[in-house]
Amino acid sequence: MQESKSLLEFPLIQDRLSKLTHTEISLSMVGSLSFLPVDELSRELGMLSNSLDLIDRFGGFPIDASIDLKELLSYVNAGGILDLGQLEQVAYDCLTGYRLKDYFSKVEDRESPVREYAVGLPELSFLEKRIHEVVGPGPSVYDEASPALHSIRLKIKRLEQKSVNSLSSLSNKYKAYLNGTNFTLRNGHYCLPVKNDFKSKIRGVMQDISASGETIFIEPEELLLIYNEISSAKKEEEAEINRLLAVLSDAIRENSSDCLKQNRMIGYLDFLLAKANLARRENAHVAHIAERNEISIFGARHPLLDPNKAVPNDFLLTEKEPAIIISGPNAGGKTVALKTLGLLVYMHHCGLAIPAKEGAEMTYLNNVYADIGDRQSLEENLSTFAAHISAIAKIIDEAGEGDLVLLDEIGTGTSPQEGEALAYACVKKLLDKGCFILATSHFNALKAYAMIEDRLVSASLVYDDENMRPTYILKRGLPGESYAFEVASRYGLGDDVIKEARQFVGNHHEEGELQSKKLLRLVLDEEKLKEELLNQKKELEKQKAQLDSFQAQLKRKQEGLEEEMRKKEAKLLEKAKSEVEEAISILSKPDVKLHEAIQVKKNIEALEEEEGEELEDFDERDLSIGDYVYIPGYDLRGKIVKLNNREASIASSNGAVFKLDRSKLKRINPPKDEPKLSKVDRMLIRNVPLEINLIGQRADEAKYHLEGYLDECRLANIKRVRIIHGFGSGILKKMVWEYLKSHPEFVESYESGDQFEGGLGATIAHLK
Repeated sequence: MQESKSLLEFPLIQDRLSKLTHTEISLSMVGSLSFLPVDELSRELGMLSNSLDLIDRFGGFPIDASIDLKELLSYVNAGGILDLGQLEQVAYDCLTGYRLKDYFSKVEDRESPVREYAVGLPELSFLEKRIHEVVGPGPSVYDEASPALHSIRLKIKRLEQKSVNSLSSLSNKYKAYLNGTNFTLRNGHYCLPVKNDFKSKIRGVMQDISASGETIFIEPEELLLIYNEISSAKKEEEAEINRLLAVLSDAIRENSSDCLKQNRMIGYLDFLLAKANLARRENAHVAHIAERNEISIFGARHPLLDPNKAVPNDFLLTEKEPAIIISGPNAGGKTVALKTLGLLVYMHHCGLAIPAKEGAEMTYLNNVYADIGDRQSLEENLSTFAAHISAIAKIIDEAGEGDLVLLDEIGTGTSPQEGEALAYACVKKLLDKGCFILATSHFNALKAYAMIEDRLVSASLVYDDENMRPTYILKRGLPGESYAFEVASRYGLGDDVIKEARQFVGNHHEEGELQSKKLLRLVLDEEKLKEELLNQKKELEKQKAQLDSFQAQLKRKQEGLEEEMRKKEAKLLEKAKSEVEEAISILSKPDVKLHEAIQVKKNIEALEEEEGEELEDFDERDLSIGDYVYIPGYDLRGKIVKLNNREASIASSNGAVFKLDRSKLKRINPPKDEPKLSKVDRMLIRNVPLEINLIGQRADEAKYHLEGYLDECRLANIKRVRIIHGFGSGILKKMVWEYLKSHPEFVESYESGDQFEGGLGATIAHLK
């Protein structure tokens, strides 16, 4: 399988992934990527999927750099003392571990496998703090790392200042004996440039002599004594620093197992981060391990091709139809199709996301075998045919059930009749062994075999007859033509030569080719019609979902209004009871006065007006804007604000707007204090949709539209909306989540849509 890995160009994927790593351990993990056992693969895919979700919600994991500490910790465990650079590497790992623990403390999802993993990070922030009390930038050792070091360094500074002062004093003292007045540096020592005749006048050590011999460079005895003191102090400084390094090394030795565990965990989290970043860069998704024995990938793109030019294709290999024979024109994309499927299968089984639509599924495969490209070998004295047959023979010998076999132009390189026979026999043998097969071929016999063998499916790369160019679109269900004459003409072969070739082939073959093209056009037309019907179905389902949502919302409003009316009626009843009891009490008094009786009568009349409304009989055609109506089915009252032939829009007293059939309305008398339609009410008359689509907009433009839309939703008392932002680079989604998070005053909560609401490409917001 190592050879297939190279043929499918998987090392180029590893190279891309390695550039996204930050740690030596994750870089090593990328270099050793290979097929994972099924249990480990399931775990890795789950961790990657969860990492993508966490990064979308909280940003990337806070990892900058980390070396592999295994050898360093082995050295310290053997009694070694770490230098400043090594201590800084350990400290930075501890700091990274602290940042990761802080990051995952914000993840509330207790079912998150990545969070569950990160919880196991050791607590080593104390070790980082202890190291950085000694080790500073550079790295260097702080003066305040210990009282002794602070005292020694003060002593060194005083001695150095003393030496500077002495230099000036000695220059003046011996200036009569000097060739110049400045000290000069010789062999690392400050010396006086003494005239040769006066060398005995100055006590000290001769460090050098000029070329002419006239000047002797003498280090004065006074300076020599000071430098000896400085040298002694620096030895004390070095000893104190070594003592501090030893103390820190002991602390690391005591926590070496936790340091190593932390180092490995940081490396693995960075490995997950790199895989997630590659998935986002390639617009890739995590495929599922299928319970069924099949490979199902839709919208598959070759990850090494320009994403703006790569044509996505679908691949479906099932237990009943485990093999596909692809035919079609040369330079039409057949080999790319083979490599695309093989590379995506390989990436998936190594725990990577694949550039395809969401929902891809693959049964667990044991191996991927491939025979792709020109295998001619001059060193081994093998022709192209011999090299291919040698490779295929090895594949047939090794491959078995649960393996994917990719064969490019099987049987070519020899006579067509014998090549066709060998191609048929090899495909049949691999079918009988239970392999999944994707093969390319121009052989008519192999195409014919696909027509009669139930386990074998024909597919073709579509050729654009009108523009005389390949489309690179893979179509399942019928064989394709080679278009050899068209391709030859496109690449410059003369018309007379092509005409001669067509005559040689004969009219019968040409007629068959014409029928094949006609069949292909019919299939393409059917595919187009099917796609249109599917789009219409999706649109109907979308409209139904919106209608269901609106009906549910209307029901909730109705229930709320009914509850409000029940409370109001109960309150009125209680008030009426109280008023009647008071009236009876007053009228039953023997000395009741006339004005008191009149007031009781007025109170009862006002109560009757509150308890009942007069319903008018009318022709529904007589309704007009401004009329007050009663809706018996919903026990609602309101004012007509819009009218058409069949429907009326009614604004209730609380500003909600309803559309109802005119025949369901009863006109009533307007209230005594007729409320005027406010600016807010007028805005509510507009129909506010239950979702907004931001795809294709810039972040600032989308934010502007989102703010306006949510304002309208609040005015219309809408509680649940869908915000469609798509996948893309994740910029729109990040903007939406940050905006919702920053407005808790009217946003109750938000989450990604479920599989029927756009998944991670949409956000559901619940408004207060």
